[in-house]
Parts: sequence; structure tokens; C-alpha cells
Amino acid sequence: MIILSRSFTFALFFSLMVTLSYGQAGSSAVPFLLISTSVEANGMGGIMTAANSSSPTSMMFNPAHLGISSQTDFFSTETFSHKSQWLPQFGLSDLWINNYSMMYGVRFSGEKSPNISVGFGYSRVFLNLGRFIVTGEMGPEPLATFDGYETSDNFCVGVGIDLGVTLAFGSTIKKITSQLSPIGTAQEQPTSSANEWASDLGLIVKFPVVSLITKEYEHTINALTPFFDITTAYALNNVGGRVSYLNAAQADPLPRTARLGWAAETGLHYRSEQIDIPLINVTIAREAENLLLKRDNNGSWNYDGLPLGNIDIYNNLIASKANGYISVRRGFSVNVFETAAFRQGSFEGDGNLSYQTSGFSISTRGISKVISASLPAATGFNPIEFFFMHLEIRYSHSEYTGKSPLNGTSFDNLIFTFHH
Repeated sequence: MIILSRSFTFALFFSLMVTLSYGQAGSSAVPFLLISTSVEANGMGGIMTAANSSSPTSMMFNPAHLGISSQTDFFSTETFSHKSQWLPQFGLSDLWINNYSMMYGVRFSGEKSPNISVGFGYSRVFLNLGRFIVTGEMGPEPLATFDGYETSDNFCVGVGIDLGVTLAFGSTIKKITSQLSPIGTAQEQPTSSANEWASDLGLIVKFPVVSLITKEYEHTINALTPFFDITTAYALNNVGGRVSYLNAAQADPLPRTARLGWAAETGLHYRSEQIDIPLINVTIAREAENLLLKRDNNGSWNYDGLPLGNIDIYNNLIASKANGYISVRRGFSVNVFETAAFRQGSFEGDGNLSYQTSGFSISTRGISKVISASLPAATGFNPIEFFFMHLEIRYSHSEYTGKSPLNGTSFDNLIFTFHH
């Protein structure tokens, strides 16, 4: 028999069960898939289903975001500026999470045809559980060391269609690797990891209310115009088989999750012959989610009914009340001049788990547009004007606060985007 050090049991228990956004997450395999790695979404309570985001990591919980972002973005890449310490209050320096994402978008448009765009994305999430000592039952002498980790490699595609109302849908295929066991038992074959495939599906419908009502004024020059958009979205995550480490008969199910959300976005937009820029943008968003996995007392399990599980549209999504196994996320953001964004949010879930979030972003987008508009007109291709007009560099920060094991967890990233 092999024995892992006590620190391994501690890290595994707290990182994969207590601190996730579901009290019942421990009933599934690989619950790390429920961790939000979007820095911008984490500033708004972790909302990723409906809230509009040009972050490529937004595809992680709703791949339909690729259909939206490919309407405006040609290429975007996002990376944590440093590894995010998971559960920092427990002082485990080798317990951290990292993320990298990228997307590529192609847009097709014509005078008499709708704007259609296709986005392709890739993201990798890595949760490090640390290096642990393996000892024998005869004494504390180390026999070996073991690196525990879990990863998800995500391959996404999304399609967006602008018909006045924007429709977007997407799908993700993810390869999951979970290394939680150093070797097998004496009666079973040695193994080092479990591997499984899963998929996500997503849908977004965006209604530009003011634009639909005042379509003839959509391209008014030298004027301030208000805008008001309503977005509804649905995502189904982690659809796939079972995860097995040693014995296929003891395989555990994936954390299949249904998410339903809405976002309202309003502000003022200024358009002239030289520049096209939103001066202020205010977003309010809500999201309800249900881990569809249910276990009986005898250990058997099944998934709740699709597509919404037990989500109540009025109580959970409109009134924003958490109950039973339904968790609720609330978010708010203000973006000024495409330069500075400020975010707040909260999460309320089952098991009395709740926390607050906050965050901000600093972007070159607004200043770059002003510089590009002020440059003298040039004949032919001007590389300086091109880069100022199309390149954006953005830094974001978010953090969790409140009386929960997640208190003190923070995230920082850098995003480089080339807009169409």
C-alpha cells in the first residue's frame, strides 16, 4: 500500500470540492472544470454566458461568444500575467491555476447579404496541485514524489450572423487530463492519469433595441446616439462520458452544467467621419446555473432533465434568487471611452457558499482611436495608422472577497487583439 502525504489530501479536498461554486461539486469527477478562468468575467461574479466580452477566454463557458467576437475581432490572445494562487489564505504555494486562450475570426459580408462571421479558438487550463511525497505503510521514509495536476485543452468554433438581431452559436471539444494517483494498487495495473473527452454547446441572441427602432439614424455623422442592447444566452457544459482512474466500474460522471443568462447594455456612442467610439457603456447581467448531476444515497447517479434542469426563469434568472441546487451570479460593469472598465459582482450558491467580486481593465483602444483619427490622411497603406486603428492591448485584474474559502483569490491577465 502507498500513502500520500497529508498535504495532498488537504489540497485535493479544498481545491476540488469546498472552493468550487457548487456545494455538490464533489459528487462529480474533475470539478475543476467549473472554475472560471476569465479575469474579466470574474470581476462580474463569474458571469460568462451572456455578458458581452471581447476576451477570448469568454468561450470557455459559452463557445457562442466566438460568433460574437469574430464579428469585430480578427485575432486575439489572452494569458495570465502570472499564475493565480488558488486558495491563498491556506498558504499552499504550489496550488495554482493558469490559463491561455486565443481566437481567430473571419468575417464575410456583402451589400445584400447578412454579416456572417466564424471564430476558431483554443484554450488551455492548468490546475497545479503540487509535488507530494509518497511513503510506505512501514514508515515515513519517502519512496517517491508525485506531481498532481489537472488540465483541459479546449478546441472551439463559433458562428455569428448579424440580421439586425445577432444570432451566435458555438461548440467546444475538450480533452481532459486528471493526474491524481501516482500508481495503482497491488491488485490493479499502474496508472498515472485519467483521460476523457467532453463537449460544450452555446447559444446567444443579441437584440440592439435602439438600433432596430431608429435604423435610419444608425450611421448619423457627428452625433451622440444612445444604444441599448439586450442579450440572452444558454450554455450546456461538460457533456461526455465518465472519468476512471483505476477501475472502469468505479468511474465517476462529468460535472454537466446548464447555464442561462441575460445582459442589458446601454450607453452613449459618438460617430464622426474620423472616429467611431462608445463614450460610456454600462452593463448589468444575471446568470443562473444548475449542476445537472444528482446522486442517490446508494451511490447511483443520473443527470437531470435538459435543457434547463431545475432552473426557474422567474425566480432564479429574473428575481436573481438562489435556491436548492441553483446558483446565481450577478454582475455590473462600467466602461469609459473604451479605456477604463470597472466591475463588481457576486455569487450565491447552494451549501451557503457566497462571495463578492470586483475588477478593472485598462485598455489602449480608446486612445488609439483618437490618435488614428488625428493622423494626417495618407495615400496607400499607412502601417502606423493601421496599428493604432486595429491593435488593442488590455490589462485586467479581478479578485474574490467575502467569507468563503475563495477569499483573496485574484487573477491578472494581458490581452492582445487585432480588430477587423
